[in-house]
Amino acid sequence: MNLSLKKKLLYALGQFGLVLSAYGAGKLFVSFFVTRGFYGDPSFPVFLYPGYILGFFTVAGLILALNRLVDAGAGLWFGYKSDSNRMKKGRRTGLMLFSAAPLALSSVLIFFPPMEGSFLVNSAFVLAFTVVFYLCLSMYSIPYIALLAEIGASPRDRVQISTMLAFATGLASLCGNRIFYLADLLTANTGLAPVTVFRVIITAYAAVSFVCMMVPARRIDEKRLGPDEPVKGTFGESISAVFKDSYFRHYFVADIMYRTASAITMTGYSLFVTKLLGLTLRDAGFFVLLIFFIGILLYAPVCGLVGKFGKRKLLFSAFLMLMFALTMTAFAGRFAIDPWVQGVVLSAMIAIPVAVFAVIPNALIADLAVVHERKTGQRRAGLYFGLYSLSEKVGQMTTAIAFPSLVAIGGADQGITRWGLRATLAVAAVMSLTGFFFLFGYREKEVSAIVERND
Repeated sequence: MNLSLKKKLLYALGQFGLVLSAYGAGKLFVSFFVTRGFYGDPSFPVFLYPGYILGFFTVAGLILALNRLVDAGAGLWFGYKSDSNRMKKGRRTGLMLFSAAPLALSSVLIFFPPMEGSFLVNSAFVLAFTVVFYLCLSMYSIPYIALLAEIGASPRDRVQISTMLAFATGLASLCGNRIFYLADLLTANTGLAPVTVFRVIITAYAAVSFVCMMVPARRIDEKRLGPDEPVKGTFGESISAVFKDSYFRHYFVADIMYRTASAITMTGYSLFVTKLLGLTLRDAGFFVLLIFFIGILLYAPVCGLVGKFGKRKLLFSAFLMLMFALTMTAFAGRFAIDPWVQGVVLSAMIAIPVAVFAVIPNALIADLAVVHERKTGQRRAGLYFGLYSLSEKVGQMTTAIAFPSLVAIGGADQGITRWGLRATLAVAAVMSLTGFFFLFGYREKEVSAIVERND
């Protein structure tokens, strides 16, 4: 089915709503419940027990850790369910319609614990609604992105739609980041308490996100996309069928390597700038924004270059660029170049692979799902994307576990050391190189031959 530009934009609205609804729970949970403010000074009430449990864990940390596992498992499960779903509305859009409202609502209720100071009740309340949120997030996001394999009429079409999704993600993230500005503005002009202002903004964002998520769920008619036959077989059989795809297996590992290296880079970027280059936190914030905006500016050129060079060559280049940038960052501060100039150059270099991996992977996975359908007659795009979504989560969890230990290498008191930071960057560079070699197992010419022969 060849969608018009208008229909593609309407489809991309779902991604905007999805990212906007997830911004608060994903990005601001720690600010609301742990630091209790955006700028260092606490301005929100204490809702969760602030101390340590068993001398190591915090309540907020345990809730986040549990929901990382929920998110990872739910992505796989709802990928499988969207393939085998028998809803009259459609396998994908049926789940999207069912989950949009509870997703938007739970993204708000997380920040409405019932009683200030009642730690046990609040902990149970926040835990319950974060679990609901992450379940609904997977229930919407996996079927939604799986539609890419079915609405994209050709590899080129799927790259174009994937680029629109990247733009939608960037715009939603930018809007989410404006919560800080809006909170300050409303607090100064209304006299309302900071917690009330924050809740008003989060509620407004959830309302907008709900409307955006409902658009593709209602406007896309799955019956016109081709046979809507549910996939037969158990969960385990479906996973086994997807992993028999050697192209997917190799790309899956390559993507885990990239996601982990990228997560390490962005997690420690402020430290790299301040400790290795000797610059300020304000400079570090500027460089992170520079990576973000350069990446957005590169989305369209990356889309154009895919048509000329192909996905595989651009991904190879992205891996090498990231490895080179990480290696240079490991030596940051030792060059006879102004530190601020070093920061700008390194940020621009990192932004290139970030842009490539924002645009290409969704289209690549969609291509592999289409090839699988052509070979087997089974539409398993849901599980393809469910497994693919696991790569980013594995990268984040690996970074969360390994990063504190890596940056403390060479320090007697387990504190952050320059040697530890440089070693961390070296590990990330090795991961990027590993991903580069695994990418050889993805053979784009063979994939394209199967797709184009049947288009």
